[in-house]
Amino acid sequence: MTTLLSLIGEQPMPALLPDRFLQPERTLLVCTERTKPVAQRLQELLPHAQIEPTDPYDPPAILAALGKLLPAGEAAIVNLTGGTKMMMLAAFALAMQRGWDFVYLESEHTPNRLHRYSLADGHLRRISSQELPALISAADYLNAHLPGFDETGCSRDEKGHLTIGGRFEQAVYDALKDNFEVLAGVRPKGVANQIEIDLVIRRGNRVGIAEVKLGGGDARPKQGIDQLSTAGGRVYLGTYTSKFLITGGRPAPSIKRLASERGVTIIPLPGYDDGLPLKRDDQARLLGVMREKLAN
Repeated sequence: MTTLLSLIGEQPMPALLPDRFLQPERTLLVCTERTKPVAQRLQELLPHAQIEPTDPYDPPAILAALGKLLPAGEAAIVNLTGGTKMMMLAAFALAMQRGWDFVYLESEHTPNRLHRYSLADGHLRRISSQELPALISAADYLNAHLPGFDETGCSRDEKGHLTIGGRFEQAVYDALKDNFEVLAGVRPKGVANQIEIDLVIRRGNRVGIAEVKLGGGDARPKQGIDQLSTAGGRVYLGTYTSKFLITGGRPAPSIKRLASERGVTIIPLPGYDDGLPLKRDDQARLLGVMREKLAN
């Protein structure tokens, strides 16, 4: 395959994962004015890609614009996963006219699967459904959503020593690092230091963010949930990001309700002792939940 025509919506992963899997020689990132920043971040990760703006809601105009991007007779495949519904209809119509295959990324369930469909001989049929291997790093995921980031490590005081909270973060990091890719102290650029993520955890193509809180009543766990809700919102790390609150105590019922409402998974580690590695039961609980939620 030489050219992939990919529709760009608000979320970058439906474009990035199929592209990494199919490995086209050229990709056309078809975006709207609203989703152009997403396309620009994707272009940084896909050097063979070029950005092509289009109207979001006028199918005849979209169809005409897409038709001009590729000469008649040139082979291509269309990724219909992103974009507006009108963009999808126009791209599907073009695929029918040209006899191109198209793909759709299934992300609602794990693992991610890429479905490929053929319109050969005028008959629509699915010709493959493939489970995607690991295609990205944690840095790829962050850079697809953000204008950049810094990794500062676990929390330290002004003398460079781990704080009491930093020691808990370090214990959690150490328990995860042999089974997951983990980044500590991630600060997204472009948000004036308003967001800091204690841990970013990747397994395969799935990524989660975690706030690590020792406890201290309801205030600190609630603060962690609020931070996760902001960092994991649509305008930052998007709808594909799992959110975790890792706490050194057992949270109150009010915190559990709030976490459930915000889509945050709580992982209590009540056996933690300051400055020591996680105990076996706590480590097993932590790894088990992470494997379940980040199943790929």
